[in-house]
Amino acid sequence: MAQMLAPVNFTDIDMPSAGGGAAPLAGGAAQVINPWRWFTSVVGNQFSLLSINLGRSSVPQVEAQILDEVGSYGRQIGRIGEAQEVLVKEFPREGLSDHAIAALEDFSAQMREINRIKEKPRGA
Repeated sequence: MAQMLAPVNFTDIDMPSAGGGAAPLAGGAAQVINPWRWFTSVVGNQFSLLSINLGRSSVPQVEAQILDEVGSYGRQIGRIGEAQEVLVKEFPREGLSDHAIAALEDFSAQMREINRIKEKPRGA
């Protein structure tokens, strides 16, 4: 029995389909297989498998401009953490409850861990 192979094409959606003969359900058998198209066609031109909805913004254009010109959310949070780290180091512990002191120590421990990771060589 003769077998007809259709060329594999991952990018051209206008590729002609392979003929299938005269049998029932024997129409064209060629199919474009581009898994990236499945994701991008569902979520616009976003190139990711995960989409995070950060909620509604009262002025999304301003938020987008801040992200483009000032820094990502991660960078903004990092700067806030660095400023808080300075305040926590200088904050007097006298008169604080054990719970408050533990919260400050937990924050300091977390910042030390973040700084340790940041100091690692990239790609390590």
